[in-house]
Amino acid sequence: MLEPTSRGRLNPNSTRIIITHSGDPHLLLSTDTLSESIDSEGIEIDEDFLANATGHFESKKHSTFSDNSDSSDGVHAAQALFRADPLAFPASPTEDHCTLYVRTCDLGRVGLLNEDWAVASSYTENRCRLVRIVADDQLVKSRGTVCGSPTLIFNIIGNASWSIDQDHSLVSLRPSPFGQRQPSIPTAKSITIARISTPFSVHRKYQGPFHSSLKSYFSSARQLVKANDILALSLSSQPEFRVPADDDDEDDWGGVVNEIAYFLVTNVEHSVITSATTYKEDDLYAESTLGELGCWVDSSFTRMVQTGFEHARVPDVGSYLELDVLQTRSTYSSLKRHPSSRLFRRDSPFRKLLSLVSACFGDHSGDYQLQLSVLLKGVRGVGKFTTVCWVAQQLGLHVLEVNCFDLVEENSTTTEGTLQSRFDRASSCSPSILVLRGLEALTQTTQPADTSKDPAIANALKDCINKSTLSWKITGFPVLVVATTTDTSFVPPSILSCFKNEIQFEAPNEDERLEILQTLLSNASLAPDVSLEELAIQTAALVAMDLVDLVFQAKSSSLERAYVDTGEGGMKHPLITATDFDYAIKKVRAAYSENIGAPKIPSVTWDDVGGLAHVKADILDTIQLPLEHPELFGDGLKKRSGILLYGPPGTGKTLVAKAVATSCSLNFFSVKGPELLNMYIGESEANVRRVFQRARDAKPCVIFFDELDSVAPKRGNHGDSGGVMDRIVSQLLAEIDGMSSGSSSADVFVIGATNRPDLLDPALLRPGRFDRMLYLGVSQTHDAQLKIIEALTRKFKLHPDLDLSTIAQLCPLNYTGADFYALCSDAMLNAMSRTAQWVDGQLEKLNENPQNNHPYPLTPQYYLAEMVPQDMIQVQVSQEDFLSALRHLVPSVSQLEMEHYAQIQERFSM
Repeated sequence: MLEPTSRGRLNPNSTRIIITHSGDPHLLLSTDTLSESIDSEGIEIDEDFLANATGHFESKKHSTFSDNSDSSDGVHAAQALFRADPLAFPASPTEDHCTLYVRTCDLGRVGLLNEDWAVASSYTENRCRLVRIVADDQLVKSRGTVCGSPTLIFNIIGNASWSIDQDHSLVSLRPSPFGQRQPSIPTAKSITIARISTPFSVHRKYQGPFHSSLKSYFSSARQLVKANDILALSLSSQPEFRVPADDDDEDDWGGVVNEIAYFLVTNVEHSVITSATTYKEDDLYAESTLGELGCWVDSSFTRMVQTGFEHARVPDVGSYLELDVLQTRSTYSSLKRHPSSRLFRRDSPFRKLLSLVSACFGDHSGDYQLQLSVLLKGVRGVGKFTTVCWVAQQLGLHVLEVNCFDLVEENSTTTEGTLQSRFDRASSCSPSILVLRGLEALTQTTQPADTSKDPAIANALKDCINKSTLSWKITGFPVLVVATTTDTSFVPPSILSCFKNEIQFEAPNEDERLEILQTLLSNASLAPDVSLEELAIQTAALVAMDLVDLVFQAKSSSLERAYVDTGEGGMKHPLITATDFDYAIKKVRAAYSENIGAPKIPSVTWDDVGGLAHVKADILDTIQLPLEHPELFGDGLKKRSGILLYGPPGTGKTLVAKAVATSCSLNFFSVKGPELLNMYIGESEANVRRVFQRARDAKPCVIFFDELDSVAPKRGNHGDSGGVMDRIVSQLLAEIDGMSSGSSSADVFVIGATNRPDLLDPALLRPGRFDRMLYLGVSQTHDAQLKIIEALTRKFKLHPDLDLSTIAQLCPLNYTGADFYALCSDAMLNAMSRTAQWVDGQLEKLNENPQNNHPYPLTPQYYLAEMVPQDMIQVQVSQEDFLSALRHLVPSVSQLEMEHYAQIQERFSM
């Protein structure tokens, strides 16, 4: 481990070197292991390799790629299937348009040498073209894989590139008759290129960058193209390249820095090459001379004609062209390489949305007049818009984002016109997904609304969705409407009815948070003391946006720490330590906290709890058993999820609940009764639902209701005007019932605390709810009191002559835990006052007789820092401090109240 940065200069005079012994056997690599790793992908030259290498000199006649069905295995011996893997970055900017990369050991499978020309075809479609094969073991990581630019892979396999199943993205390779020689293919006389409609390309003000990118692409080198090829070019959209247009007053594209322009080769005109050379593979040679395998485009010879717009799906080239400024596209590209990712589970929101959108691109799907509209529901930052972008990235669709708060105008007519213009723009660049973010904003207006009628915007939204179906018939590609909202209760039913499908987004669980953190930190330098598994546990209830902020805060903390430690600026990639993540978690949770708190794992252990051994055992049996042995509850057995702690005030009910959460590694969610009350009708019950939903998002979690009698009193005994207390009790009962039976509420427990269980609604105490009632009373023996005092003073500096058992013998038996806390605090305060008085006396004596080597008059700060030893000013709590505190302490619970609580205990323990 290097600290504070991952690299630097070693200075023998200032660098601290620590030598440790590692017992990891994996660090020792034997010679045999090394040789095995080198030979694991070695090339074995046998008769099969020689037969394939000389395949095009044999007398076998090859037809086109589709004419190999007569072979015994379905694929000709000189052909091999490879899994297509698009490159994440350019390997050769001038040659990637016609080059595929394989591992050296795979050359023998096809019978090729390095830099040979081959014929690449799609396994599922009759598409073939000439490509140059280059062996690069550094670029291609696994055998049986062929890598190439995303546009080249797309132009080879076609529609198979949209499949999320990598087994469908197969490329077949076979030798060409040209070997390493220049292929005999014609040079195009003219090519016709159309711009593909995207939300960016439909603007006339960027005509300059479009022409410049095409000119630069074809002038840089001779390009190999075929009809129906798609070209993806990066271009600059800086203001100096803009062409003045009538719609320059639009503010949609003012901040764009770089974009991608897509072009479609609609037509290629060329002459046929005539040659007297005869090859055994005369069909392949004829195809090449006829231009069926591609044509050269020479900027000095070929005439280029640019037409209007075409509608088409496009390949994902954002990371390849290094234009992924936001991390969204590159993150999905990384996750897509791991099919085991939880993102691709069949019940994930991504797969649900992907299956819905994919249905619009099936055969004859346009004839069924599908009206795809989806509503995405979830808390802010959970990843709704990111999921839409990932689906569009997978299927090659364009995304048009519309913030509904920007659509709201002074009157409904203007709002409807703005909404219609956004739908028209989405239709002009189909296939596209129109994302309406913040759907609840459409009902907001500056004018008073008539609550007896549906909002006018609802009818306008329905008309826009219906018109988008008509544009599907014209262009042949659909416009999909997706809306997002954080709470459907704020959206009128008339607007909700416009969306035929709904997808719920939940907060990520522990495994999903771990995967998100691994993805975000894949390129970061982590210190050995960082455990992502532990970090995933500590970040319960945080959504994806919070985790992104967490990683950003941790990286910023590491940069600041490295700068302070070294005094140098501009360092890159310093080590991120566990301290950086602790700081980031505190900062993120502070921003996350709202009016009813944020769940987190407390730092209270059983060492902080004195006595109460019987309570500890009963609580752990109720909570720890379902966590450690969930299989016991798999046959319909309902778990006990509710515990009620009752007793006099100050007996440690809250402390016990926190200790349980800490010992079981549960998030602790403390809720005070009055926090749930709201002046608006229905909001108090909604607060109860939000509390349980937040606990489910943070599971495993303990919800602790302090002063439960204030939020769940007996129904019918209160005369509040709206019956709000009765409705809160009913909602609380419904949520607790759902916890004991629903799978979504597994690992969520409820602990209530009250001083007056006799005031609670009786329905709360029936089995299945708060069916486990534990009485927390005062200590009945002086030995139990001694354990409480020892727990409270375990961090004190005690005087050697102090005997805590003597102090416990002097305490009355009606002292609660809060009384003992006050006793210890007063004793510590007495010790601090005594120490401060001693320091003041010493200063007074020294100032009476000034010393030459010290300033005059002496201040307490100077005296404590320069003159007095540290061991002399340590605060030691003596027996006299405790006796003084004991004389002034008044018990918080009288003997009469103790008798009352004894009666309550006898009543509820029957």
